[in-house]
Amino acid sequence: MKWLEEELKELKKKNLYRELRTLSSPQGKEITVNGKRVLNFSSNDYLSLASNFNCECLKRWGSGSGASRLVCGNFEIHELLEEKLAEIKKTESALLFSTGYMANVGVISTLAREGDLILSDELNHASIIDGCRLSKATVKVYSHCNVEELEFLLSEERRKYRNCFIVTDSVFSMDGDIAPLSELFQLKEEYDAVLIIDDAHATGVVGWSSLELFDLIPDEKTVIVGTLGKALGTFGAFVAGTKVLREYLVNRCRSFIFTTALPPHIACQTLENLKLVPERMKVLQEKIEFFRKLTGINSNSAIFPFLTGSEIKALELAKGLWEKGFFVPAIRPPTVKESRLRITINYEHSKEDLEKLWKVLKELL
Repeated sequence: MKWLEEELKELKKKNLYRELRTLSSPQGKEITVNGKRVLNFSSNDYLSLASNFNCECLKRWGSGSGASRLVCGNFEIHELLEEKLAEIKKTESALLFSTGYMANVGVISTLAREGDLILSDELNHASIIDGCRLSKATVKVYSHCNVEELEFLLSEERRKYRNCFIVTDSVFSMDGDIAPLSELFQLKEEYDAVLIIDDAHATGVVGWSSLELFDLIPDEKTVIVGTLGKALGTFGAFVAGTKVLREYLVNRCRSFIFTTALPPHIACQTLENLKLVPERMKVLQEKIEFFRKLTGINSNSAIFPFLTGSEIKALELAKGLWEKGFFVPAIRPPTVKESRLRITINYEHSKEDLEKLWKVLKELL
């Protein structure tokens, strides 16, 4: 397939070619990448729980689930974790999914359909975008966190459709900023819409839930998607909402039904990790505040975008940091519109680590 080779050549020419790097160490503050030991400022392991493990989970539950949840892969430990996730999200119930991508694609394409309207923030994650495409609903994209534009779309379009869904990340994965959830909640009520919130980068970082920041409680028209593979340090995802929502997804959601269930030992380990979240989250929030003041980058999350102006500059800075012992990969289109370094900090980073990174980065400019 010669056209594949041609397209890859074009990507290289535009400085958009990507390749895999190989880790030969557990995830952590320091990792070994391509044989080199570096300080890691790139992972989503915000609470440094990815290398935490309890051998008893594996002994008790085994390494695999053996089937889909609806056949014989529904374990007691799955349901115990779902109860705990519903508790922390303040919803009636929760349902586990195998990945965050599958959760977003599944819930959006299951709930929204032809004759419905989806209003989606322009910087939403790719899994949300793909879920919208699969839904067959009419999709309109509003400018990033632009409440006025969203309200205009609702006032002009809502009455033309049966159901309406407002979909947003809470913490945006490449920018680290937070959606205006108070205003979105208000618009949801005013225009009889369902609000779907992707809490992937919020859970365990800004609180148990992004809604806590705004003193909001989820209601029957609030759907929260979350992941286990970021701050919680394991793997998988969940959707939290009403009992009726859970029942409906179990019966209708293809990305839940037609896949092998999450390994039960992962659910067990997640429950173990949840015990460590409150103390670690407090420490992480202190480090976020320290790094924000140090850099002047306006972020209330563990994600700090450093815009570079071009793909080449992003690659040069990433290479310079690598040579100095820091791992901060360049993020380029199509992942983002503007190339950048995406700096993420975690529970294990010391203030000295943060100061050293910022000093070296400034020297490279």
